[in-house]
Amino acid sequence: MADPAADAQRAGRAPGVLGALASLACVACCLLPLLVAAGVLGGGAAAVVGWLPALALALAVAAVGTWWLGRRRERKGCSCARSTAGSACGCLDKAAPAAGGRQ
Repeated sequence: MADPAADAQRAGRAPGVLGALASLACVACCLLPLLVAAGVLGGGAAAVVGWLPALALALAVAAVGTWWLGRRRERKGCSCARSTAGSACGCLDKAAPAAGGRQ
């Protein structure tokens, strides 16, 4: 079984990776028409240019969505840290008293 803390670290990188891919798609969207016109790339690249803006937008929305979801989980106390949920991932129940605490 994978370490829950390692999963949490990988999840924290997702918005950055998606954002970098969105940026790369935006740059490619601008550069590909120029490279095709200059004769550096063939006509196949021109076919790709049509759907690059949609891909860039989808990646940007996914980056913002994963960032928002990660921030939301942090605020709600959801975590994969061993101290909060033993060896499994989950959310803290803020209404329940802590184990071993006074009531």
